[in-house]
Amino acid sequence: MKTLIMLAVGMVAVDAVATDYPTNGMLYNQREDSSLTYSCKLQAGQQRLRCEFLQTAVRKKAKAADLEKKLDEARMTYPGALKEFSDPKKCNMVGAWLGIATGQISIDAALARTPELAKDAAEFKEGMIRLQEDAKANPNMLDTFRALAGMCDHPTEENYLKIIRANHAKDLRTCQISSNPFTQEFVWVSDFADGGAWVLSSQPEGPCGVVQLSRIEKDKSDTSGLFWRYIARKATTNPSGTVLPGMSCSAIDQGEYVYDWKKTRSDHMQCEFVEFSPI
Repeated sequence: MKTLIMLAVGMVAVDAVATDYPTNGMLYNQREDSSLTYSCKLQAGQQRLRCEFLQTAVRKKAKAADLEKKLDEARMTYPGALKEFSDPKKCNMVGAWLGIATGQISIDAALARTPELAKDAAEFKEGMIRLQEDAKANPNMLDTFRALAGMCDHPTEENYLKIIRANHAKDLRTCQISSNPFTQEFVWVSDFADGGAWVLSSQPEGPCGVVQLSRIEKDKSDTSGLFWRYIARKATTNPSGTVLPGMSCSAIDQGEYVYDWKKTRSDHMQCEFVEFSPI
C-alpha cells in the first residue's frame, strides 16, 4: 500500500520545475470507443499540473448474449405483469398508439375515441407526429408496439416474452452516448519509465482503498516530441474488501487504458437509435 501511494503522489525524485507539459488537445481510447479532450495549466511554483478533462464515450446498449438472462427474469415477473395487461384503459392506449403509428387511425380520431390518451392534446399531437415519422423511417420500431398489443389481446407468457425480445432487438441497434467531466492534478516524476511523466497525485479512497495511478507521458514514437498520451489506471490496496453487496474489491478493473493522439479505431457500431446516458 505504501509503495502505491508513493508512486501515485510522485515521491520519487520530483523535479522542482518541469518545463515541458501538455496544454490542450484531444486523445482517443485505443481499446474502447471513447475520447478525452483536455486543458492543462501549471499551478503555483510550476510543480503541479492541473488538467480538466471531458470524456465522451459511445457504447452499445445491449449485447446479444444478454437476451437469455432477460428472458429468465421476464418469466419470473410474468405473473405480476398480468395485472398491467388486464387494465382496459392501458390496453386501449396501446392500441391507439399502434394505430396512429401505422396510419390506421388519425391522431384526431384517436383522441376523440380515447380522450384519456393525453392531458395536453397539442403536446400529444406533436409527439404522435414524431412517432409517425420515426415509424416511416424505421418500421422495425413498431415491433414493440405490436408485441404490447398482442399481449393485451392474449396475455400469455409467450406473448409477454415477445415484448422482451422486441425491446432487446431494439437495444442491440441502440448506442448510448455519455460525457463525464473531471479534473486531476499531476506531479512531474523525472525518473518514471524512460524520460519522465506527469503522474496523478492520489490517495487511497473508499472501502477498496482505490489509488488512481493515471499518468500523462510523451509519445516516444513521435520524433517531434510534441504529442502526449494519457494512460488511465487504478489499483486497489484492499482487494479483500467489498465495494458493493456481492462484489469484491478484487473485481475492480485494474487494467491500463491508453488514450493516444492517433485515432486508430473506427468501429462500425450500426446505431439505428441513439440515447444519451448519464454514465
